[in-house]
This record gives sequence, C-alpha cells and structure tokens, in this order.
Amino acid sequence: MSLRIWSVPLALMLALTAYAQQQASVIGEILIRGNKQVSKDAIMAAIRTKVGQPYVQDQLDRDRKSLDDLGFFSAVDVRAIPLEAGKFQVVIDLQEFPVIKEVRITGNVAVKSADIMKILTLKPGEVFNLRQVNSTAAAVKALYTQKGFFGQVADFAPVKDSPGTIALTIIETKVGTVAVQGNKRTKDYVMRRLIKTRTGEPLSSTKVGLDIRRLYNTQWFESVKTLDDDQRELGVLDITYDVKEARTGTFNIGLQVDPRSSFAGVLKLSESNLRGTGQSVGIDFTQGTRGGGPSVDLSYGNPFIDHRDTILNASVYSRLNYRFADAFGSSNTLTSNSNDFTERRTGASLGLSRAINDVLSLGVSTRYERVKTHVGQAVTVGTFVQQDGDVGVVTFTGNRNRRDFDVDPSRGDFTRLEIEPGYSRITEVSGVANTEILGAHTFMRGTLEYRKYWSKGPARPRNEPDAPRNVLALKVKIGAVAGSVPFFEQYFAGGADTVRGYEDDRYWGRRLFLSTLEYRYPLQRSFNLIGFVDYGGAWGGYGAVNSYTQYRTTRLHMGYGLGLSFRTPLGPIRLDLGFSEKGKSRTHFLIGTSF
Repeated sequence: MSLRIWSVPLALMLALTAYAQQQASVIGEILIRGNKQVSKDAIMAAIRTKVGQPYVQDQLDRDRKSLDDLGFFSAVDVRAIPLEAGKFQVVIDLQEFPVIKEVRITGNVAVKSADIMKILTLKPGEVFNLRQVNSTAAAVKALYTQKGFFGQVADFAPVKDSPGTIALTIIETKVGTVAVQGNKRTKDYVMRRLIKTRTGEPLSSTKVGLDIRRLYNTQWFESVKTLDDDQRELGVLDITYDVKEARTGTFNIGLQVDPRSSFAGVLKLSESNLRGTGQSVGIDFTQGTRGGGPSVDLSYGNPFIDHRDTILNASVYSRLNYRFADAFGSSNTLTSNSNDFTERRTGASLGLSRAINDVLSLGVSTRYERVKTHVGQAVTVGTFVQQDGDVGVVTFTGNRNRRDFDVDPSRGDFTRLEIEPGYSRITEVSGVANTEILGAHTFMRGTLEYRKYWSKGPARPRNEPDAPRNVLALKVKIGAVAGSVPFFEQYFAGGADTVRGYEDDRYWGRRLFLSTLEYRYPLQRSFNLIGFVDYGGAWGGYGAVNSYTQYRTTRLHMGYGLGLSFRTPLGPIRLDLGFSEKGKSRTHFLIGTSF
C-alpha cells in the first residue's frame, strides 16, 4: 500500500525533472549540408526549428517531413547533436535531385516529343522536383486526350547511371484486333476499305469516329457502333465494329410532284451497294405531264477502283429542263403545253475523286452535252432564249469536309472550290439571244461555297446521324464567269435550293452571291421544323426574258419563311413556305436536304 502511495509523487518528480532539462536544452546552431541549387534561405523557411528555441525532437521530425515535401531532395536527415552547456546543434543533411540536363521521352508514337516537352513544368536547367510527377502525369494524359489518343505516364524519375537525365516513360494504348460483325451483305474487303483503323497503331478516338462517320455516310447501314475489349493485355484494346445494314436497293413507280414540271410519272431503279461491293447503279425515268418527252438517266459509281480508294462516277442522260416553270402556282404565264420553254440536255459525264487525307479530297470530272431548245406554239419571241449546240466542261474540285455527318450535319464545316473551263459551239439562236454567241467560244467559271454548322448539344460527336439536335446552319456561295458563256451555263438564283419565296431561275447572270441561315429544331427523331432566311441573287448576264427584269450590277434579294423536313426510307424530303421581300409567298418542294 505504501509503495503505491510513493509511486505517484516519484513519477511526477521525474517528469518535472525531464521537462526542466528539456527547457534548459536549446538549439545553439543549425548546420545545413548537401544543398547546391536550393538556397539555405529556402530551406530555413521550410522548417520551424530556429536558433535559440528549445530543443523538441517532435519538431525536428516534423521539419524533416516538411523538407521531404518540398520535392527537391532524394534523401533528408535531420538530427540533433549535444553541445556544451545544454545546447544542441541541429544537422540537416540533404541529397538533392540533379539539375535537369535532358528529358528522355520514350514510349510515345502518337504524340511528338516536342509537343510533350511544351506541357512539362520541369525544364532543362531546373532541379528535378518530385512534387511535379503527378501534375506532369495529368498534363500528359490531358494532351493525349486533346489529340484524340490514349496515353499515361508509367515513370517519371532521374536515371541512376546518368546524372541530369530524367526518364519520362509513356504507355500508349494500341489497337489490338479489328473485327467487323453484322455485315451480312456487304463484303468484308469493302468494310476493310471503309475502316481505316489498323492493328498495332496507337488507338485514336478521332480515327475511330471517322470510321463510324465514313460507314454512316455510305447510307448502307442503319446503325454503327464499336464494341471494345481491353482484357487481353495492358495497353492493348481490341475493337469490333458492329453494324446493322440498311436497305440499299429501291424500286419506285408512280406519280411525283416535280418543282419544275408539276406532276410527273416516275420509274426509278437503284442499288447503292451492288452485291455488297459498294458499287452503285441507277435508272431514272421521268415523264412530265407538261409533255416534251421523258427524262432518262443511267448512272454508275465505284468507290474503290484502285488501292487508293479513287472514286469513279459516270452517267449517260437525256434530261428535260422546264425553264421558268413552277409546280405551285407561279405568276409566270408559261403554264400550258403550248407555251412551254424547255431545254433538252443530252450527254454524259465522267468523274474521278480521291481523298488526300481525312478531310481533304480532290476531284476532276468532265461533262459533254448537246442542248436543244423546244418552244411552244404560243410562246412569243421575248419570252425565251434559244441557244442550241454543244457544250463541254471540265471541273476541277477541291473539298474540305469537317462535318460530323454528311447527310444531316450538326457540327463542323464544309468548303468546296470549283474551277470549270468550258467550251461551247452554238449553231442556232432565237428569241432574245445575242447572235454573237454563235460559233465556238470558251469560258471559265469559278465557284466557292462554304457551309458551317453549330449545335448546342454535348461537345462529343453524335454516335448516330439521326440523333436529334438543334442546329444553326449557314451557307455562303459566290461565283463568277469569264468569257463568252451560253445562257444555260450562267448562274441561276431563285427557288427551292437558292432564294426561297421566288420563282425558279428568277435571276441569272455571270455573277452569283447566295447566303442562307437556317435554324433546325427537331420535333421528333425524323421530323424537323425549320426557320430560314435566304439572301442573294445573280446578275450581269442576259437581259429580260418573259417578264423577268434583270440587272447588270449587283442586286440582292431576301427570302424567308418556315419549312418542314422529313426523313423517309427513300431519303429526306423538304417542304418550305417562303416569302419574298415584297411579302408574296411560294411553296417549295425539295427531295433531299437544302445543305
């Protein structure tokens, strides 16, 4: 019992003695060794122990951790050495990371080393800092994502046997196997031509997205998606393109509304993926109720005529074109068979095009036609232009296509430049035609078109072309013709695909400016409400025909209105109600999209 009584005072006395000794022990000196690049002031600022303060071991331990956290040192040792009269010397031994002389980047293929160096916070000439490893890893990963690839830092540290060299090792995700499933009709070799992603190359989300859009743009597939498997090995991803084929062959016979010839009987037979080879064939026969004979068009296309995916398109045709004739109540007086003014264009075209890269393509095509004008018995001299003869045109085309989808874009832009040297040989003229066009002449036409699309949807690209989005779309087109050009080779403006609210071909000339702004609001997945404003015209050509006054200098006109678009198994259909700047309304019907 007595032992317990004395144990408590004894423990208290010992504690007071230790405290008194500790209070008597003070820091007499702080010695810092091993620092070369990091200044003594920076080290002293990082620790809380100071000369003259009491010696507290716990504080020294916290100081060691603070120096470690600076990231400049590979080894840190903080210890106290007793001196005379109860004083202590604090010795701080440091081992600095080396000054960076070289950053050695390995493992990168998709992203250039120079681009990686630009985003590094540690540069040659600086002391390597361990704290920068995580931020460097995050920056490298973000850079890969920005460029559409997948990469991560596996190691970022000094090389032991090479002082001053920092090794940055990157693991890039590569493509494993590339497989296709669901293509029952389309040949495997055709799928391989459309899919550009290859085994062993760095995995690119951009390239896979282009593959998906390329498959969709053929219009041979209802749906396209990718199935990914990363279970085989680290850094390797197997990809399967899963497709559902769409109907590619059509046979139509019946009656259609044609914007130029009122009602017309039609017979159409087409196949856009002939026997799964990607080739296309088509027969189009149209007989308008206005008379003048049928229009016949035979076409053929092959997107893979060589190993570089050169595209061939060819057609032979005899087409009837009704000038200044509307289906929906034109104020023009040419409304009966006896006073129609028509052009029959009989000829052939042949074109070749090739993709230079993912967005740029170049093409060349040639067209040769014989033009024959038919004038009804009731047509007077001032209401038509007859310039019969031959015309040949070569078209050089450059396209830059950065749209998400070609059929119904919601983002991106499209630019087309056309240079067209032409030759005409006119043998017969009548009406208001100038006789100077008789004989052989040459002309040159240049046209530039730009389209831009904005969408408020998610920043990521659509996985499906018909995924609904609100879209603001802009189109601008300019053109000019030099030389002696026939009437029918000028620019024409007015109608469903130029300036709505006006008659078809209402304005013509050697100069062209067209602009359209549309806002497309999806009511359902395949049904859009559209508001539009058109502004433009053509000028500087032949004089008045019928009651259509023309202008020698620039004169532009505005049209505006509302429209509806429908996506059908036979393709998109547009119905627009347009108003002219004078408030007159016209209804325009268009098979296909406006742009």
